[in-house]
Amino acid sequence: MKKLMPVLVMLVLGTILLAQVEQKPPQSLSQDEILANQLKDEKGGSALAGRKVFEERCAACHRFGGIGKDVGPDLTTITSRFKKRDVLESILWPSKVISDQYQPEMFELSDGKVVSGLIVRENATAILLRTSDNPDKPVVVSKAQISNRGPSNVSLMPEGLYSDLSQSALADLIAFVMAPPPDK
Repeated sequence: MKKLMPVLVMLVLGTILLAQVEQKPPQSLSQDEILANQLKDEKGGSALAGRKVFEERCAACHRFGGIGKDVGPDLTTITSRFKKRDVLESILWPSKVISDQYQPEMFELSDGKVVSGLIVRENATAILLRTSDNPDKPVVVSKAQISNRGPSNVSLMPEGLYSDLSQSALADLIAFVMAPPPDK
């Protein structure tokens, strides 16, 4: 019994500490802490609960099976190309790696405004851009207004989309996108 006592104390303390981490507001954890916490439990999260998170947070820009839109990368085959760490890093640091297909273009206009987005269509007089502000309604940029143009190193996926999610909600989201994609 004496030998078991320290083990039991450690188990209880570990459970209390884990509960405290889960109760901390997500903003109080650094991105590295969130990543470490999520990677500790490879099987964590509920794909069923993660679907709701995906529909609320991600489906406006990402397709996963029969759910979502085609603004950002299609996540349907994500598990054939990426591991859980890669997916988490893309959520926590969306501008860390930007696929060539989704490289935003940045335009400095003659009035000083800066517009950044994905080129939908371009002709001799104008560029149709899909922006992160309203991905469903591309904006028209007149070529006569452009004073400078170049690639942007900032993803259209906004930083901090995870910031008000609990650790369990984030785990649910990851479980959902790492599961077989839904039909609808």
